[in-house]
Amino acid sequence: MSQVTLRALVLVGFSAVLAASCGNSDTTTTPTTTTDTRSNEIVANTLNVGQSQFYSFTTLSPGQTDITLVSLRPTGNVAVTLRPVVGLGLGTPQGTDCALSNAINTTPALTAQLSVATSVSTYCVKIADIGNLTGAVDYTIRVVHP
Repeated sequence: MSQVTLRALVLVGFSAVLAASCGNSDTTTTPTTTTDTRSNEIVANTLNVGQSQFYSFTTLSPGQTDITLVSLRPTGNVAVTLRPVVGLGLGTPQGTDCALSNAINTTPALTAQLSVATSVSTYCVKIADIGNLTGAVDYTIRVVHP
């Protein structure tokens, strides 16, 4: 076999391999998803009989804000959980109070009692004795917001 023929055969073989590697690709791409970053804030304080308190926070992007009254306990006692119904709400700060836009009367739970769509703004969460407390209680509220 001459060198010209050998070169021609090698060139044809190489071209066939290249042609076979072109065409449809079995490579799949996975779409990327963005995960909204949410802040988790814990509010803990003491609520006296007949009192209300609020806590302000700022959302950095639109999204869902979840508010959970996690626990009510006798002041200073972490071993006992109480279940009196109290007021819990979400609103906007107005001077020395919180003007509520969403509110519920509730007992402590492990799931959010309020889930509200919020925009970029300053909000507040408010807890209030609605006449069911017989003494001061320590409370814990979890606020998860964008």
